[in-house]
Amino acid sequence: MNDSQPAEDLFISEWQARVDDQIQAFGGYWDAFQILARLMEELGEVAAALQRLNGLRPHDSTVDLEAEIGDVLYTVMAFANARQIRLDQALARVLQKYEQRDQQAWQDQQRDR
Repeated sequence: MNDSQPAEDLFISEWQARVDDQIQAFGGYWDAFQILARLMEELGEVAAALQRLNGLRPHDSTVDLEAEIGDVLYTVMAFANARQIRLDQALARVLQKYEQRDQQAWQDQQRDR
């Protein structure tokens, strides 16, 4: 992996490899349930940030929604790596599923707005 490569030029598989390299350097993966618990924690932080940005919670500190989403992505990649799941393949499959199954529902929803 070329660390000087601009981040926006990386593919999902390259991001997964970077996450794997970092986790291996830190001593390896937690078990799947620990990673899942961490993912739930990170999702809670996204929800809290969104509440602050929408005035539903006191805005006591700087809110960085992008960083919170980054934490979620990192944790999803860690979970996928620990389970030997290629996220590029998983995303391709789910996009195909949504295109086949939900296309009409999306069109109906847009029409009804």
